[in-house]
Amino acid sequence: MVQRIYLLALVFSLAACVSAQPKKKLHEVSPADKYAEEAYLELMKPDADKEKALELCNKGIKKDSTFPKIWQYKAAIEFDMGDYKASLASYNKLISMEPDNMSNYYFLGKCQRMLMQFDEAKASLNKYLNAPIRKSKNYEDDAKKILKNIDATKSLYNNVVDFKPQNLGPNINTSNGEYWPGLTLDGKYFYFTRMMVKGNRPFEDFYRSQIVDSNFGPSLKLPEPVNSENNEGTISITADGKNIFFSAKDRVNQQGIPIGIGGFDIYFSAYNLGQWSKPNNLGQPVNSPSWDAQPSISPDGLNLYFSSDRPGGFGGADIWVSTFKDGRFQPPVNLGPDINTSGEEQSPFIHYDNQTLYFSSGGLPGVGGLDIFVAKKDKDGKFKSPENLGYPINTEKDELGLIVDRFGKFGFLSSERSGGYGGLDIYKFELPSNLKPEAVSYVQGTVFDAVTLDKLVAKVELTDLSDGKVIANLESHGGIFFIVLKSNRNYMLTVDQTNYLFYSANFALKEHSNLEPYKIDVPLRKPEAGGADVTLNNVFFDVDKFELKPESKFELDKLVFLLKKFPFMKIEIGGHTDNTGDKAKNKILSQNRAKSVKDYLVQAGIDGTRLNAVGYGDSKPIAENKTEAGRAKNRRTVFKVLSIQ
Repeated sequence: MVQRIYLLALVFSLAACVSAQPKKKLHEVSPADKYAEEAYLELMKPDADKEKALELCNKGIKKDSTFPKIWQYKAAIEFDMGDYKASLASYNKLISMEPDNMSNYYFLGKCQRMLMQFDEAKASLNKYLNAPIRKSKNYEDDAKKILKNIDATKSLYNNVVDFKPQNLGPNINTSNGEYWPGLTLDGKYFYFTRMMVKGNRPFEDFYRSQIVDSNFGPSLKLPEPVNSENNEGTISITADGKNIFFSAKDRVNQQGIPIGIGGFDIYFSAYNLGQWSKPNNLGQPVNSPSWDAQPSISPDGLNLYFSSDRPGGFGGADIWVSTFKDGRFQPPVNLGPDINTSGEEQSPFIHYDNQTLYFSSGGLPGVGGLDIFVAKKDKDGKFKSPENLGYPINTEKDELGLIVDRFGKFGFLSSERSGGYGGLDIYKFELPSNLKPEAVSYVQGTVFDAVTLDKLVAKVELTDLSDGKVIANLESHGGIFFIVLKSNRNYMLTVDQTNYLFYSANFALKEHSNLEPYKIDVPLRKPEAGGADVTLNNVFFDVDKFELKPESKFELDKLVFLLKKFPFMKIEIGGHTDNTGDKAKNKILSQNRAKSVKDYLVQAGIDGTRLNAVGYGDSKPIAENKTEAGRAKNRRTVFKVLSIQ
């Protein structure tokens, strides 16, 4: 995709050169013209060699250094290659030969702006715009846009943000280009794209490195069928690391028949039993005859963000989102004018907090061609105004492909800078505090039959206890599930399978400051008389009180559902306390708490004759009462099956 941006800019610049070139008289034939035409033809090739084109221009200048056209081409190529100092010198030379060609001042201003010569750029662009006669008006809108944003750019440049990039080293970076990083939520695997050259043809493949103790291991090329003989672009990994979404170009099936809809399409592959599945084109409506690429899947797997230049946008490539519903991805929705502009918006990355979006924009006020921005959702789920990440995270060049780890601490970004291994390298850096997303944790669970130990496919639901909102609803594929947890919240986890009693757990991240992941076993039991107690981990009471707290209803509603699923089941509801305080009072308290649960179930439509409430006080501890953690386990509400017929 980087090459695509450069080539579009180059074609634009060369078109400018031709339109700005004064017509020559018939007798004015320069020996440099031949080299100019050869340079132009080289640049129009799909695999254009810009170095070769520049060499042709230099050869032409040696033949005739007074020929304006060859300097136009040379200056445009240098600008496109990011050599702004050389391009500035070439445009100054051109202006000395054609002082009345006002279009040259537009290009001169662009060079000066990229070199952070803001006052000089203003003067050049205003000279172009205020000229009574211009050779070309094609650049008027862009010149006005640069002038409009130049003060904001100057402010970014003068207010430097803390940025200390660390090259990821030789296991990741090579003399080839490395970019489009991807990271699993648990931080164990790092994915990226590497540009290689076979013959004269560049191509891209995916690589993966295992991370151990913050050290990046050797990079291994992903096998076929994920990689192919053609180009693979950006990769996005689901939270559990088991599925990838990626963009690829010109895919074909085993018979060699194209399976793409547009040039670049988005594909999906799943990891199972040690290998990746054959990638599937997501098809319409996600993919279109236009360019669709750079996917980023949300941590809950329900929203796929990507960049596309399909019709209906605001200009150039825009960022779109497709929601997974009813078993398929729905028609994509444009993120709107707060995110998208008449310029290019690319490389979206939705953080694991599902609230923070990083993306690149060439239309918003920035430092370089494409700058990275961050936008966060408001309480209604709409993205607020984007904020530029600042200089020198953003530079005069294009910045794309930022990702951020689950802690919101480190970002990973591709950059071409001195001291690297060659071309684009991937760097790690600590984000400034105002640009950080919310840190997240996660729960990884294994669901299995408590007796046979067979892994089970079950319904897994995560509820935010503050408002009862279900924030994750999924299945345990192969008995395994994986859910992202945000900090400063309390959660209820329930796991249910048709022929089993449900399981519940509570995650109190308000008390879980270090964000270490939870790894739990979920043994499910079939309903049988006299079976083991099932703890209701999300039934809550205040100290020495027996009135149910409001957040208890979410778990008790699951119990109501269970009792309706097994309409002849009878259960005992048991209340338990720790051993602090008076034993008699503890027994009465536990009895009243069990009765409160029974009363809730009866009010929900369960026949009271099916329910037996018993208070056990502190007579049946399941942990030692010597510690607060042990006492907390003993303060519990449980149920057990008395009969099922």
